[in-house]
Amino acid sequence: MDTPTKIYKWFIWVTLYGAALHFFDNVYFFDEYPEPAWLTAEIVALLFIPIMLLAHRAVDYIYRGKVDYSFSLVHGFVLANWISLGHYLFASPSEVLSRINFAIALQVGLATGLFIYTLWFQYQRAPESAMWSRRAWKKNMVMYAVLIGLLELVWPSNFDSWWMFWQV
Repeated sequence: MDTPTKIYKWFIWVTLYGAALHFFDNVYFFDEYPEPAWLTAEIVALLFIPIMLLAHRAVDYIYRGKVDYSFSLVHGFVLANWISLGHYLFASPSEVLSRINFAIALQVGLATGLFIYTLWFQYQRAPESAMWSRRAWKKNMVMYAVLIGLLELVWPSNFDSWWMFWQV
């Protein structure tokens, strides 16, 4: 396995560990987290399963020498990690405990680093795979928007207005 591939694999694992830290903290201290009305600690725990499976499947492809197949999975994994920024729809970062801000920053920071490295690695190794990654991004964005939109219709949440710059 060449060095860029080892770094890529390492980045996936480290990002997964950062996500695990945030998810376990979120489940254990659920009442301290700003959350939408429809989210429970059990759902948070269950949401970690597909994130973990995306990372494991991507690494499995890498071990089998099919690195090109891992890129779309990693893009989905990154997007799933970025969803953690949604906590700030319900409370300003200044109102959230430092521990929670750190866990979110660690998870999102690692996912962003993985995203940047993946883009570089993908365009170095298999630029033709970008087409599949774009499709994965589009499908994932639509899925999240529809799912969250439907959940908000059924169980409306109380959004914090700190991020609504147009209301100032």
